[in-house]
This record gives sequence, C-alpha cells and structure tokens, in this order.
Amino acid sequence: MELFLKVAMAAVLVLLLVRLWPAYKQWQERGTKAGAGDWAAALLPLGAVVLLVILLILAVRAL
Repeated sequence: MELFLKVAMAAVLVLLLVRLWPAYKQWQERGTKAGAGDWAAALLPLGAVVLLVILLILAVRAL
C-alpha cells in the first residue's frame, strides 16, 4: 500500500507539472522583467529575515 501511495503521488506531481507548463511559458514570455532596483528591494527584506533568524538562534543558545 505504501508503494502505491508513492507511485500515485509521483503521478499526481507529473500531471500537475504537465498542466502548469503552458502557464509558466506564458508568464516567462509576457511577464515584466526585473529592473536594477528590484533586486535591492528584494534582498533587503531577505537580509532582514536572515538577521532575525541568526539573532533568535543566538538568543536561544544564550539561555
């Protein structure tokens, strides 16, 4: 039964990828391209999250 569930889940994932492929191609062709300032705007919150996680880890280790 466990093998059947693994095979069924793999089949569902393949069908999902096949179904979403045309939408992905359309988004890539017609989507807006990132500008120079867009990357900085995306990296700032990501850096803040990484810093917060590091601070939380250090706070837990200090206890």
